[in-house]
Amino acid sequence: MKIKGLAFILVILLGYCNAALSFNIWYEDNNLGKPDGTPVDFKEKFIHPESFLSATKYINVYMMHAEALNNIDDKFLLAYIVPFLTKNDIKLAVDVGGATFTQLNNRDKLFNREINLFIKLKKLGVKVDYISMQSILSKTPKGKVDYPLSMRIEDAVSYSNAVIKEYPQVKIGIIDALPSHGQDYKKPYLQLKEALSNVGVSLSFIHLDMPYEIPREKVKNITWQTIKEVENYVKNDLGISFGLITTSIKAGKLSDQLFHYSVLSSLKCYSAVGGNPNDWVITSWFKNPKRTIPDNQIGNVFPAMKTVKEFGETLDNLISQNKLKNESQSLHGILTTNECALKN
Repeated sequence: MKIKGLAFILVILLGYCNAALSFNIWYEDNNLGKPDGTPVDFKEKFIHPESFLSATKYINVYMMHAEALNNIDDKFLLAYIVPFLTKNDIKLAVDVGGATFTQLNNRDKLFNREINLFIKLKKLGVKVDYISMQSILSKTPKGKVDYPLSMRIEDAVSYSNAVIKEYPQVKIGIIDALPSHGQDYKKPYLQLKEALSNVGVSLSFIHLDMPYEIPREKVKNITWQTIKEVENYVKNDLGISFGLITTSIKAGKLSDQLFHYSVLSSLKCYSAVGGNPNDWVITSWFKNPKRTIPDNQIGNVFPAMKTVKEFGETLDNLISQNKLKNESQSLHGILTTNECALKN
């Protein structure tokens, strides 16, 4: 069953009320910790799309790093990637770094390189549906440079204005980790939304970068309920789509197997507190997973598309269980000991 913005009924936690659940699954290839990095089988995956057919049916948005996209040969892009996206009705998002610290020395080079990328993509006839500005509010500059919120917002406005000249209908959002750092997020989010609105640009989504181990280990007293509070503010107060990035720094550094189960645990643990993001985002910026296919890999090998497939299947199962039972049910019943919170 393809999950593409359809409304499902998920009965959650307390009471006998039904809540309409509508969401998208975003996927981004692991960059292996490098801005232009790609998995070892990146091209092989698109040449042999039959290797991840089961995972494909769950992907609504395919996000690609701008630097990696810039390195892809135009012929390969048009012969394999674009037809794959079109055939499967998958939207394209671009993860950009050129909107971050643009007023520091030499950062304008990245800004210009990415805008030139969008100019090229437009000429090639490639449709870009989303642009995700990476860590513009939360990233710390190297050294002892002070880069205040006002400058970060100026950067976001400048970048957005440049992008919409090429793609007027594109939806612009951010990847952010302020809540993960235990910092205030309400003021920055509101100011960014208002600044973009003042120049006629909508802030369409906020994707929270919250590695699994942070709420599990209660780093800075952050819990799964803390994420729910961020979701409520973004969706209810700002009227913006909220997404949760399911990832893990620790697991990503250790093995593809640990990463796989950490991603699935993020899904289950957040669902257990009533988490209902508009977007579930699956990605890694770490050593693992190194490979993406096949999605039916057996044994203790976990390529990324196997994780996507099981992520979608887990969502299907959660939805089906609650629809069939038609009663209040805590999802904690499916969790293992210490899965969501380490015990003292």
